[in-house]
Amino acid sequence: MNILHTKLLGRLILLLLALLACTCPAGAEMPASAGFSIAFFYASNPPLDDLKAFDVAVVDPDHSTVSPKEYNKTSHSKLFAYVSVGEVEQSRSYYKKIDPAWLIADNSGWGTKVADLSNPVWRDFFLDQVVEPLWNAGYRGFFLDTLDSYQLVKDKARIPQLADGLVSIIHGIKSRHPEAQLILNRGFDVFEKVKDVTFAVAAESLFQNFDPATGSYGIVKEQDRFWLLERLNTVKKSGLPVISIEYVEPSERELARATADKIKASGFIPWVTDKSLGSLGVGAIELQPSTILGVYEHTDSSTPPDPVYDPLHRYAAMPLEYLGYRIEYHDISKPLPAGVLTGRYAGVVVWPASGGSNSGSGYREWIEKVLKEKLPLVFLEGFGTTSDRSWLQTLGLYSKKETGLSGKVSVVKKDEMIGLEQQPPGAVERIQLLDAVSGKVLLRVKGEKGDESDLAAIMPWGGYVLAPAVIAHSLNNQTAWIVDPFKFFSEALRLSTNRPVPDVTSENGVRLLLTHVDGDGFENIAEWPGGRLAAVELREKVLERYRLPTSLSLIAGVISPKGLYTKRSTEFENEARHLWALPNVEAASHSFSHPFNWYNAIKSENEFGYNLSVPGYSFSLDGEIRESISYLNSLLPPQKKVALFHWTGNCVPTAEALSDVYRAGVGNINGGETIISNTRPSLTAVSPMGIVKGGWLQVFAPNQNENLYTNNWTGPFYGYRRVLETFRLTDSPRRLKPVNIYYHIYAASKTASLKALQEAYDWALKQQLFPVYASSYVARVQDFFRTTVSRRDDGWLIRNSGELRQVRVPLKAGYPNLDASRGVLGFSDFNDQRYIHLAPGGDSFLKLTGKAPDRPFPEAVAARINTFQASGNNIQMTVTADADGYIRFGNASGCSAVLDGMPKPSKTEGTDLSISVPTGKHGLELVCK
Repeated sequence: MNILHTKLLGRLILLLLALLACTCPAGAEMPASAGFSIAFFYASNPPLDDLKAFDVAVVDPDHSTVSPKEYNKTSHSKLFAYVSVGEVEQSRSYYKKIDPAWLIADNSGWGTKVADLSNPVWRDFFLDQVVEPLWNAGYRGFFLDTLDSYQLVKDKARIPQLADGLVSIIHGIKSRHPEAQLILNRGFDVFEKVKDVTFAVAAESLFQNFDPATGSYGIVKEQDRFWLLERLNTVKKSGLPVISIEYVEPSERELARATADKIKASGFIPWVTDKSLGSLGVGAIELQPSTILGVYEHTDSSTPPDPVYDPLHRYAAMPLEYLGYRIEYHDISKPLPAGVLTGRYAGVVVWPASGGSNSGSGYREWIEKVLKEKLPLVFLEGFGTTSDRSWLQTLGLYSKKETGLSGKVSVVKKDEMIGLEQQPPGAVERIQLLDAVSGKVLLRVKGEKGDESDLAAIMPWGGYVLAPAVIAHSLNNQTAWIVDPFKFFSEALRLSTNRPVPDVTSENGVRLLLTHVDGDGFENIAEWPGGRLAAVELREKVLERYRLPTSLSLIAGVISPKGLYTKRSTEFENEARHLWALPNVEAASHSFSHPFNWYNAIKSENEFGYNLSVPGYSFSLDGEIRESISYLNSLLPPQKKVALFHWTGNCVPTAEALSDVYRAGVGNINGGETIISNTRPSLTAVSPMGIVKGGWLQVFAPNQNENLYTNNWTGPFYGYRRVLETFRLTDSPRRLKPVNIYYHIYAASKTASLKALQEAYDWALKQQLFPVYASSYVARVQDFFRTTVSRRDDGWLIRNSGELRQVRVPLKAGYPNLDASRGVLGFSDFNDQRYIHLAPGGDSFLKLTGKAPDRPFPEAVAARINTFQASGNNIQMTVTADADGYIRFGNASGCSAVLDGMPKPSKTEGTDLSISVPTGKHGLELVCK
């Protein structure tokens, strides 16, 4: 080895040691006791993923079933428990254990009892029965409330003893658990005695309050504000952070923002919320809600009551996901979400069955609540209730006549967002005569008699598009968008155009490539002279040849000695071992008996036709999921475990089936209907990335398998070559999907289908893609559904588990300011979007600027970045490539690359520098003059 190489190797070793020292942790430690963000949410079912946007989240443990141990372990947020110290509510689980002698006064305003803090027995009870169970549950932070309640006692002579008892309790918590972090709500009279064990101090209503006596929000009186301000400043001078909790009507979001700004200007940490602390308010950051509350109406009796079958999911979910939002589905016939919606949801989209009527279900009252909270509201095809004149006036719409419009119509007025893929129809069956006098009309039509109706409009409260101006339906069951969903949703829901959008199609500016194979046809014999098992042909002609990371699933009931082919089980098991021993293959289960219809299989308990008829087997979710995974694991090399469950048949699992997969500890994929092609070039043929059922996420395959391209395997068997059309149409004019080579094992059993499959592989290898395992893609999708984006001062705080590391903004939004941002590595441009690359760790702050960076940055990296450090113009990083990849740096004139301690030949184009990166783990240094 020459001297140059020795020096470079030494630098690499030092580099790796330094990077290991600065590797971003999976979870963050508790923030320093200044400048952190905090949220309080006391209502039932707190939105835990959203609360993780805040450094500290305070919840009422009786209203939350989350495990604090899990929450605190995996996020950058710490969960604190609300604890009432000076008062006791009768609803608390420990109330019946309390001796009445320990209660010495009433707080009639809240219906609670005041505890005798001076009683040592009560103090022990409080520590043992209230605090200790919370500690054992995993809480490490406590918000101590009702600290001043002892002053309600009639015998004022007891106050000093009660105050001393309070001090004893606070010190008692810290004595038992020194690492406990305590936030005090007021407690100014004892502050000097407990400040050494206090993390922060909070107080309510410095500027805005709520009066329970009058039931109204208002402004704090000046003398009260001065009194409280003096005490808060005293706390601040002691070096402890101060939290100010303010109360503002949920619909007054601008007032909440202005109040939070006042708090920050005073040097305190704000939380502006509703009277019950049951909403996501405004704090040191303002969470930008990522959830759309979707209301659908299921009327098709031929399908299960699953939103996957309804237009809201089939058509609206994908455009909303592209804009950065996910849908929470609610059946219009069932009770709709209660509580404060503003702050938790970005808006409401209602897509009922056309002309649906729900006036008797509390639906109208719920819509009026949405309007009162000023939450953006969208109606598609219908309003969800009989549209009488009084109802329409609630929406600012007027019906000119009781009669409707039918027959031939002509367009009077049409906005540019109407006519995306099809023009409005020239005839209608029957539409109401509407006048959107207070809105921006998108589509106005006129009948033969001169009557006019506004079929679509942007309204002060949101917007609507009525049937038949939403989706066009053709005679061959194809569909197309009439209204541009991207533009309409953006404008009607008042969505921020510059908000960073989490993106699962790419990473580090490179489009992802995943390959996954369903186990059907393992036992088939290839249809050519000398043909062997389709599984063998697949292994030798595809998997060993292309070496791309692949998720390969097998059907346990086909392989197992307890399955369909008992006499060939040994042969099949041996081939399964060969397949899964390949270094580029991860294992997956395709169930035990391959249910064709999951709802029917569960309901019918093994009725013939709903799953494979395996002798001696009775259908059960446990057998299909947990037992199949356990059996398939027995065939794997020691270093591998089943990583995924590939849904079978119609790929519409129940919430129960999804739950069982998650409890088995594996990811899931399949479902969705992305089959866009040159002969069906509509966005309606592009599915969402998944759906949540009962709190469990089903991850869809990015596109469909060869079965759909071969007319359900009836021919032409070369049809899968048309998947290349899908790949192109989901990349431009918008990148909607990664590249997904998805097929069954039986694709290797016919010459034409095998050749078409190889064409897809050959095309993919010619592109500049980022190959990943399907399980890695699934993790990114899961992260999309829990990523939070918050506004912080002049930038964006982005948090998740660290699996999803790509966000994008429109080109006109600007460039990432690499010096003022944190956890932002670089960017690249594609179509009309700027793809911004996030660092490992799941905690980034993005600040945009109008000026492009003038120092080197990673522009495109087709490998997973494990660690990253920039020092001046030099960059050090470690990466993992699951297949051969490449790295391109921008602004890299005069730079050179060192890979694993060796100079790496590079290619320059303008100011860009590119190098190839082989499969494996590598250390890289970009050295610039």
